[in-house]
Amino acid sequence: MHLVVWALLLVQDVVAMLDAPAYPVPKTAVLTYWLIGLGYSLINATAFYSSSWLAARPLLAQPWGWRPLAWAAGGLLLALLLITGVRYGLEFHVFKPLLGFDNYGQNTAFTAQWYVENSVRYYFDYVLYGLLYAFVRHHLLAERRRRETQQANTTAELTFLRSQLNPHFLFNTINDIYALVYQKSDAAPGALLKLSELLRYMLHESRHDRVPLRRELDYLDGLIELQRLGAKGNLHLDYQVRGTLNGQTIAPLLLVSFVENAFKHGVLTDAARPVTLHLDLTATALEFCLRNAKNAHQKDQLGGIGLPNVRRRLALLYPARHTLTVTESPADFQVTLRLDL
Repeated sequence: MHLVVWALLLVQDVVAMLDAPAYPVPKTAVLTYWLIGLGYSLINATAFYSSSWLAARPLLAQPWGWRPLAWAAGGLLLALLLITGVRYGLEFHVFKPLLGFDNYGQNTAFTAQWYVENSVRYYFDYVLYGLLYAFVRHHLLAERRRRETQQANTTAELTFLRSQLNPHFLFNTINDIYALVYQKSDAAPGALLKLSELLRYMLHESRHDRVPLRRELDYLDGLIELQRLGAKGNLHLDYQVRGTLNGQTIAPLLLVSFVENAFKHGVLTDAARPVTLHLDLTATALEFCLRNAKNAHQKDQLGGIGLPNVRRRLALLYPARHTLTVTESPADFQVTLRLDL
């Protein structure tokens, strides 16, 4: 920001010099003129930073009132005196005795009052630049702190929401695997391996904001495979993935809650009314449609994580980039999610 500000002020000075009449300068005096120009730039910097610190800071450090206004007025007066003092020190104790440069010559109007008024008038634009800079900087920093706080709150909320994910389906699967082990079934080792893969995904991959869509669908495949195991081959599911997986990413465990809900509360053994799970993929979008018949002995609502949890995650992760439609009737339950990846 400082580089931008001083670049703009330098451009202003260069433009002013281009409009001024040109005078030939001896080559031996070029260094002298550069040193003088550097000295006057120091006065400009004094005007700029003294006003931003001494005058603007009291107004920005606390709510406006008579006390900060009085401090700001005193700071502005002190800044003007400091500008005059720095200018006087450079012109009469550096430029004149060391560089032989007298900015006033035989100026008969030169008095202390004239010198102070001339300094205030000539450098007051840099005082205004300093004040403007201080207020703009304060606004930008406040906005950045607000965004950082909002981001931190969003991250904390997402972490909390993820911590609420209740893998009730996996708990039920453990019971099924226990039965296989007790029966010394040959399917038990494969089921344990599949369960360990799912748990590894939940513990590690789900910590990231985005995961490859392929990994999320692999997790869904694992859930379905374990459900088939628990249903002992009596699971009626129409599962289709249409489209091409080509590096798309998605928030982890965003789809599984609906699937677990269908497995927990839906009718799984009726061939006439299978659970339907269709995913249509493009390079930039996903459409997820899940429908299941209701179990008459259970209320078909999103368990564990809760529908409000899913809606909130979608609102935080995909604002204005998703459409979630939940349709419920006495006979069935349907979820349609359209997501811009």
